[in-house]
Amino acid sequence: PAPTISCGVEAQSWIVLRLKDSARAATPAQFTAELKFHVVEVDPNTSEIEGDHDGFAEEYPLEDLELMTSDFIIKATTGDFKRLWEANKAGEVLAKFALQFKDMQSAISAVITCLGMQPEDGTEECDDTRPTGPHLLHLSGIFIGDQQIFARAQLQFDETHHCILKIAVRSKSRDLSQVVADCIK
Repeated sequence: PAPTISCGVEAQSWIVLRLKDSARAATPAQFTAELKFHVVEVDPNTSEIEGDHDGFAEEYPLEDLELMTSDFIIKATTGDFKRLWEANKAGEVLAKFALQFKDMQSAISAVITCLGMQPEDGTEECDDTRPTGPHLLHLSGIFIGDQQIFARAQLQFDETHHCILKIAVRSKSRDLSQVVADCIK
């Protein structure tokens, strides 16, 4: 915190949150934020305090702070996605979702952003010759605690033009894979 901020001067403030040991602790959360401060009136010519030296209390609401699971993931290229994918079968979680996208590239970009993971093997671009899919997306990342995570997402538009996402997430921990898969909700 900044002990004193003069009118018209910018200063920074931050918070530090402690994460519990469990991957479940990295589920999405929203915090309300409020700036509380004391205003002390100062004569701009003499820099002398006018009135009460303690000032008066003020509060100013700030934007809510939202933490997403993807905030705990670092994008990381594996170099050998297939080998690492196969090595993490035990912690696999499967899920299926209907997404509200009108084109394949928008859906691919949204899944990448939502999961906060690194596309692998050039799978971040859709094949223009097959605009309704299926499209297979490979993603990798590192979750806090240096835990590797991988995802294979198949996107396809059905006959009613709805985007269907089938996703498999793998890591050494099934709980972690579930937390990452839950990012899509």
